[in-house]
Amino acid sequence: MKLPEPGAGETPDQPSVRTPAAVNRLALRCRVLILTLVFFTALGVRLLNWYGHYQEALTVQTSVALNYKQQARLIRANGVASLYDSSSATNNPDLLGHPPGYPILLSALYRVAGEQDTATQFLQIILDSISVVIIVLIAFEFFPAAIGLIAGLMAAFAPQFSWNSLTLLPDSLATLPILLALLIISRARTRTNFSDRPNLFLLLIAGALIGVSVWLRANAFLLAPFLAFVFFFTCRRGAGLRLALVLSCGALLTILPLTTRNRIVFGKFIPVSLGAGQTLVEGIADYNTDGSLGLPQTDVELIRREAETAKRPEYANALFTPDGAERDRARFSRGFAVIRAHPFWFAGVMIRRAASMLRLERTPLRLAATGFSPLLQWPLLVVQKLFITALFLPLTLLGAGILVYRRQFQTLVLLLAVPGYYFCTQSALHTEYRYVLVIHYFLFVLAAVAVYTVASNARRALR
Repeated sequence: MKLPEPGAGETPDQPSVRTPAAVNRLALRCRVLILTLVFFTALGVRLLNWYGHYQEALTVQTSVALNYKQQARLIRANGVASLYDSSSATNNPDLLGHPPGYPILLSALYRVAGEQDTATQFLQIILDSISVVIIVLIAFEFFPAAIGLIAGLMAAFAPQFSWNSLTLLPDSLATLPILLALLIISRARTRTNFSDRPNLFLLLIAGALIGVSVWLRANAFLLAPFLAFVFFFTCRRGAGLRLALVLSCGALLTILPLTTRNRIVFGKFIPVSLGAGQTLVEGIADYNTDGSLGLPQTDVELIRREAETAKRPEYANALFTPDGAERDRARFSRGFAVIRAHPFWFAGVMIRRAASMLRLERTPLRLAATGFSPLLQWPLLVVQKLFITALFLPLTLLGAGILVYRRQFQTLVLLLAVPGYYFCTQSALHTEYRYVLVIHYFLFVLAAVAVYTVASNARRALR
């Protein structure tokens, strides 16, 4: 970036002396420029991908998307308060397989823009572009601005993020509050090192943001306690205890209204939603390829077997109606019985599933045959084809190794805290790439560290 011209009182023979305030202003302008560039790059990439694939994205998980839309219509018709009314049609037990956060958001959007899938996709595109900006801000807390720029461009061009922002599912939205929470925690770490009375109110907000993500997708339900556990043992004892308690309380206060609603409406203790037993059983069956454990691999197979075993034909009609809570607990018990009988085999399953999360999804993005000029889409798709596991996994591992070599252990812990949570918890259940989308934002930062370090060393060698 070109330096400012000398001030009015300076002459060409007198070199300007930069004050610390002037240097800070220049650095701030540079970072604002990077954030602006990254946001509009991410937005442009998503809009180009939307132009060629918006109809195809609408066909992903159509039955799940229809459930979300149906509950959104009911909330719009009956009001958000109807979620706490046990007699309201809003509380159909068949819709209890997912938290109500996404339908609430859809109902608000429908009031403003009508029930248009395009409006939903545009909202998700914008919020997903903001997620890319947030990971740049997190990178800024620990590294030079160039690493933030590289990480931001990786996240902006990544077809995995772009594709999932187009589907009518909450997976891309659920990443934003988690990233915001980690940004707050990262700032608390870099500003105070968790030792000089960090702003506990902001840390409470961080926990609450994790709770917001849970309202959208239940996968992050244990994230706040997991982070609390990690930071308790990696920070000074007093600071770690404060951070752990405040984070956990923030998440608990946000999730508690959802748990209370389930108790009032369904009369059961359901922390967030049903489905954990279902995904546990089907997740075990995913790796029992010979079927020797006798577990169902699909929802249809699961409910049919339940109907036959219980001699209740109505069980074959839906996952949670009737007796949804009891049936899901029975599924959980069945899954744990298998785990107790085969603990070492299941540990291997968890390791293999955690390793599979490191793979980058192969998205269906491709060149649009007609319409918008391929001159813009072709270069984009060429770049997006580079986002493959064979390239990015070595970069991620190299970036982690560089931080270990430099003894930047706290930074590495913060960047791996969220991926570590999903490796430890989601690996026990049936998993799809969209469930663990958020981990790749942090892995891209590690990949950016590797790219920056290699490029810097190469430049010095050439000089």
